[in-house]
Amino acid sequence: MSAASILVKRMHGIVKHRLMLVYLSLLGNVVIFFHKPLFSSQYVFPWDFRGVQLPLISFLAAELHENRFALWNPFTYCGYPIFANIQACFFHPFVLAAAFLSSRTSLDSLPLMLEWIVVLQVWFAGIASYHLFRELEAGPAAAWTGAAIFETGGYFASRAEHIDAMMAMAWMPLAWLAILKLRQTSRSGWLAVLSCALGMSVLGGLPQATLAVFVSSAVLSLFLVALRLSRFLVVAYTACGCVLGIGLAAVQFIPTTQYTQYSVAGNRGDWLGSGGGLYWESLVSLLAPNHYHIFDLERFKGPWDPTFLYLYCSVGGLLLAIFALVGRKNRATVLLAGMGLFGLIWMLGDKTPLWRAVYPWLPEKIRIGIHPEYTYGIFTLALAGLAAMGLNSLRVGNVWRWLIGIVIAIDLFLVGSGRPMNSVSVKQDPGVTRHAFDGSASLLSEVRRYVNQDYPPSRIDTVDASLAWATSAPLTRIPTATGITPMAPENAIQLRLFLHDGNRAGWYYPVENLDSPVLDLMNVRYLVARAKGAERLLSHPRFRHVASLPGNELFENLSVMPRFFLVRQVKPTTSLAEARSLIQKREIDFRRTAIVDRELAPFPPGDSGGADEIKVLAYQPASLELSIRTSAPAFLVLSETYYPGWKAWLDGKPEPIYPTDIAFRGLVVPPGNHDVRMEFRPPILAISLGVSLCTAILLVILVLSRTRPLAQTTESRKLQAI
Repeated sequence: MSAASILVKRMHGIVKHRLMLVYLSLLGNVVIFFHKPLFSSQYVFPWDFRGVQLPLISFLAAELHENRFALWNPFTYCGYPIFANIQACFFHPFVLAAAFLSSRTSLDSLPLMLEWIVVLQVWFAGIASYHLFRELEAGPAAAWTGAAIFETGGYFASRAEHIDAMMAMAWMPLAWLAILKLRQTSRSGWLAVLSCALGMSVLGGLPQATLAVFVSSAVLSLFLVALRLSRFLVVAYTACGCVLGIGLAAVQFIPTTQYTQYSVAGNRGDWLGSGGGLYWESLVSLLAPNHYHIFDLERFKGPWDPTFLYLYCSVGGLLLAIFALVGRKNRATVLLAGMGLFGLIWMLGDKTPLWRAVYPWLPEKIRIGIHPEYTYGIFTLALAGLAAMGLNSLRVGNVWRWLIGIVIAIDLFLVGSGRPMNSVSVKQDPGVTRHAFDGSASLLSEVRRYVNQDYPPSRIDTVDASLAWATSAPLTRIPTATGITPMAPENAIQLRLFLHDGNRAGWYYPVENLDSPVLDLMNVRYLVARAKGAERLLSHPRFRHVASLPGNELFENLSVMPRFFLVRQVKPTTSLAEARSLIQKREIDFRRTAIVDRELAPFPPGDSGGADEIKVLAYQPASLELSIRTSAPAFLVLSETYYPGWKAWLDGKPEPIYPTDIAFRGLVVPPGNHDVRMEFRPPILAISLGVSLCTAILLVILVLSRTRPLAQTTESRKLQAI
């Protein structure tokens, strides 16, 4: 072996060794920052992590424990297709892995596993950021500093309550890096990388953050062309990557798209107004992160949500970014400045004249998916890149650059770690677990004892009790007719509007109208209330007080209807408005008549004579089996949400399911003894899974195919000085 080859081999080993140190140090940076929830059982990610996503993913883990995949959630809104709720992230490979491991070890370990898989994705974002800044010709120390800023500054430091927002944004640096690589080569492998990054962003679970990743990638490619750093071909590559990314995530994207048509998500335009966005005051946090006392919520005095008032990327990082802007400019600086300005305008949303001028002209289907307050990861990444460029331009030794980077990382830790927006003490806020509700094991066990007297368990609802009864139902396994999710089934909300004034775009309505027969129809046997609500219920003859529980009172609805029952009259309607009018005018007795959406053969007059009987043979989240005896033709009403994909069999023969009473399912049953079986078998899942698998195969082929460098041009060489 020649001396030259030996030298090259040693240099390669040194580079690999240093790169590994970079990776490990970035891991240490993010793990130390989130050390409280990662290493102490006394801390967890705050707020919506436990109130929104943990119950959904806990349901997945519980179903996997029973060797079933979670498709239908019967505990919320009288049932809905949980697999199509993108916030559940069931098809995100890391979330699925965490749920599976939890199902095979301990279901109580799931919160910690989720926290780790989120933090590890943030670490991966740091690695991709490092290589992104290196591609922009920053030195190792400068690129490391920019990566550390992106890992623990601004966006990721403040969004821990929304792990879907973190997982979606974590793949943006890799997408940008792939686009920069594609500006110089036609390597099909980098197109596959871009597609994978965008697909993983979709699976991250927050469409608003995912949209920021997709749009920022498109804008980056356009900026590269505008700055003559690439041919227009890079825009075509980016567009192709977007299509392939959606194809890769089709297993989630397609069912969610279908479900949106059946949920209130399509009605968001009713309340979006001018679109929203961060307040200008949030920019104060770039220099004074605690100006509005966001670290002490009892003294909080800022506008809106405190988590959207933290953009801090360290004072040192901000000064370096400013130095990059005012110093000797190059195309990399201009590129990052353009992306930063774009991110700034987008995240401020309707607080800027440009947004207010453009937003009203956008199609409603686009507007309902834009929440600019979740896009400030673009600004954070651009600012981190500018800081890297600024540090790279300092005329100091490399050792000093590393020291500056370490000081900035320490500053970010001291300022942002362990703050209310990224960790909460379970002692101060016990939340809801599988074993206790707001820290009370007796409260949860007593409510379970009451509802489990029936099979399937009776549903509960709330008057003025905690929202957690709705959000945590998949975790507590206590069924409820309500819920809180922006993808609430639209027809379920239409029924709930008889219980509480509101509009079609809302998703949480507690019980206000205590006289509504809809409460009986929904099989709500128990109402949970606090002191004020209990006073109203005590004076109402329809409800009986059954238990005083810690901080709550439990009442029984004495007029509740069975979960499954037979009627002998059907009332066809041609529209939702007509059905609502019938209920509003009390022209329908739900115990005798069902509202259906089409004409059915009339049932002969007559009475059952007490011969009707329904027995529940089996009830699982995505299936049920009933034994029915009736002396005359009847219509079976199930207070279970109607949705495409439910199949029914009567004595083994397929039968159609009819949308009934606005939100529920119905089935025609002839006289005699019969077995009725229903299963949720959504064909769209198999179709979307097939699309994802075909796309994955295509991407593997792209990775294995040969690469062909583009012809060397002035545009595809180094990022030259302007």
